[in-house]
Amino acid sequence: MKDFLISYICHKLRVDDPSKIEIEAKKKLSPGTAEELSRYFAIKKGVRHMKTTSFMDQFLDTPDFDLFHSGASLRMRYKGDGTNVYLQYKGHGFSHKGVLFRSEFSSGRIKGLVKEESLHDVIRFAGTGLKEVMEKYVPKDMRAVITRHLGPSVIRRVRTAPLICFYRKDKYMVDMGRVSLEPSLDHISAFHVNAGSFHSLSNFWEYENEIKSGDNDLESKVFKLDEMVSFDARLSDRFALQPEAMDKYHRALSCFLNVKPGMAARFAEPVEALEA
Repeated sequence: MKDFLISYICHKLRVDDPSKIEIEAKKKLSPGTAEELSRYFAIKKGVRHMKTTSFMDQFLDTPDFDLFHSGASLRMRYKGDGTNVYLQYKGHGFSHKGVLFRSEFSSGRIKGLVKEESLHDVIRFAGTGLKEVMEKYVPKDMRAVITRHLGPSVIRRVRTAPLICFYRKDKYMVDMGRVSLEPSLDHISAFHVNAGSFHSLSNFWEYENEIKSGDNDLESKVFKLDEMVSFDARLSDRFALQPEAMDKYHRALSCFLNVKPGMAARFAEPVEALEA
């Protein structure tokens, strides 16, 4: 049964490697609730603060938003001083008990991005496009999954960056033996890039909780799922947390494009096999 379940999840997400599947829950919350939750985590027994970090994502898509409508996301992540850059892909997902299952792949550091030696320190692509990034810096398994999910035609047409997100993340950890929970409080400023006009801004807080294992063992994570759901349910009973079915890209862009969340319906598909 265990082998069948893992195979079923991989088949549904169209990936071969179960270690590339993430399991996480998301909740909406107000700035005031975020502050209350931060104070609670500071004194909560068994919850340890890991780090506070800031970074930026530049989401990529086609002019017709093919990735958005497929439920997938592709982004350049800028960390550190902005020169530590890598490509991250997340495939379409499904929800079970309010928890999102999806594939996640990351490239190595993209060295084609350079920091200019000048007073303005502009970070730019030095003659590097997505095709070259895919060929030079993206691992073979990641490249194969992106091609399988999106198709060569969509990949060739990825040439816009409709959304830029700035994050401030407070990450925590709850040790559960073979696995751990990694809840976080995220403050996101998302800009919709508009040519020739002001960039629209969406500024919001989000609670995120991901279940992790040291060896990325999907089986261990799946069979601790109920404990993760219970942990979040207790928080929701105490604080004003509202379920969020979509990831940050689809949440922000659906608002900017005035597209109903139902168009990202792949996030809401039930998984009957997990109930067995």
